[in-house]
Amino acid sequence: MYLISFGNYDANKGTYTLDFYMWFKYEVTTSTPKDFTIAKFEFMNGRAGSKDLISSTNTNGSVEIWYRIQANLYASPDFKMYPYDKQKIVFQMEDANLDTSMLVYKALASESKIDPHLKIAGWNQDKWAFISTTQTYDMAGGSSEYSRLVFTINISRAPTSTTIKTLLPPIIFCIVSCLSFFFPSTKMAQKIGLGTSMLISAVMFHISQTSSLPPLGSLIMIDKIMLSTYGCLCASLICTAMVSVNDDFWKKDGLSKKINLYGGILSVILPFIIFSGLWFV
Repeated sequence: MYLISFGNYDANKGTYTLDFYMWFKYEVTTSTPKDFTIAKFEFMNGRAGSKDLISSTNTNGSVEIWYRIQANLYASPDFKMYPYDKQKIVFQMEDANLDTSMLVYKALASESKIDPHLKIAGWNQDKWAFISTTQTYDMAGGSSEYSRLVFTINISRAPTSTTIKTLLPPIIFCIVSCLSFFFPSTKMAQKIGLGTSMLISAVMFHISQTSSLPPLGSLIMIDKIMLSTYGCLCASLICTAMVSVNDDFWKKDGLSKKINLYGGILSVILPFIIFSGLWFV
């Protein structure tokens, strides 16, 4: 096969369109059924939007057939490491009628290629593979085994742009919130306002990052990053509130300075502790 273009990629749904040429070659022998045709193939993870026969030759029983195919496909996305996730672009093809007793595909990976100009916006192309395998189906009348062609491209998000867009804002939220530890006690309203505004901004940023994702049953990387960020912001706010209570009610000499000092240290260390704990979840 020769992949020439890739489009309509929706990473959140796992849908995409592949446009490629596919070349088949087989030998006609005495054991080949008279009504045999290679054209009865189908995609197991989608449907062919178009399937055009380009050429067909038969030279002394050696048949070569070329197709131009545009297929609308899907693959289950993996969001565990989102936004640093890696996804797979896959097409899986089997014959619609013939099992392995009649037809076996052999993938010619050495002769297959991806067009060097093919790009996926926002993603890096990693390794790709073109293999043949078998798939067993358990049916009412017994099990049947079919030969399957599998073409896979591994892609990953561009790390630089992903870091700037996703990791930099939480870091800025924490830095701005921790500036409140340098404010004097007379600026208590400003300190609380700074902390609450950063917490609200962090929550809104978290929602914006995950709103387009499908409902997930476990924490993903962006959730762990933001929970660590919340730990820093909440620790900063709690320390500010404790200083305010001491100045207005407890009035213990030197306690406000200690709370401010150790609270600042805790606010810096706590995100790393939370993230380390969530890493194994």
